[in-house]
Amino acid sequence: MSDSALSLTLGELRSEVARYLQFGRGYNDLAGREKADVDSCIRRGVRQFLSPPPVDGSTESHTWSWLRPEGTLTTVASTVSYDLPPNFGGIIGPFAYQSSTDGSIRPIEVTSVSALNARKQMDTITTGRPELAAILPKVDSSGDPDRPSAFQVTLFPTPDTVYTLKYQYVATITDFTDRGNDAQVPGGQMHAETLIASCLAIAESLTTDQPGRYMSLFIQRLQASVSADRRLNTAANLGQNLDRSDGIFRVRRSSYTVNYTP
Repeated sequence: MSDSALSLTLGELRSEVARYLQFGRGYNDLAGREKADVDSCIRRGVRQFLSPPPVDGSTESHTWSWLRPEGTLTTVASTVSYDLPPNFGGIIGPFAYQSSTDGSIRPIEVTSVSALNARKQMDTITTGRPELAAILPKVDSSGDPDRPSAFQVTLFPTPDTVYTLKYQYVATITDFTDRGNDAQVPGGQMHAETLIASCLAIAESLTTDQPGRYMSLFIQRLQASVSADRRLNTAANLGQNLDRSDGIFRVRRSSYTVNYTP
């Protein structure tokens, strides 16, 4: 059986929530207000699943591995700021590019806007190889943030030529309740039961003042999902765990020296 056959669809998720709310399982037969209640529970449940409460003694919310893609940014000479992807929700680590002269991987430190501006005032060099990057929300003509999910990165020094920057980021998920019932929901089959429990826990909260069985089920399923997701990112699954204390990144059969410029 293929993965798609077991992956959770929007139609299945709607049926589960509608049945709990005692609307029946036929979403398409529901009244407009009932459909709105079902989709509201789904949106809230998805948000709860994507930014879950800490589990297993952790103090931080788990970031799912499938929400951490790699992005590519190509600079243009004399251009200082660049739009980040529409689904950009936060940076993981530095930007980096491969030097065309010696093949080394050169990181670009991500810092605050104030630190980048302070460096501008202290440094006499204004163009060249980027060394610092600051991420900030885009603003419209009035100076207000364009929207919370729109970001851009500013580099210093201003790039003097083309650099291909690689970076990893946390991706956001767009609302999918306006799609057809055959649309697959985030997480895939591995986390399908966790997502169903999350949505049912939200529906449950609308009918009772106390967390109930579905919230308990969601926490149990969440622990299993987080554990499975972490196993996918262990050294055994990601490749050979090498000692890089010598400053060398070994990728396949190539060796790259990381140069840090103070």
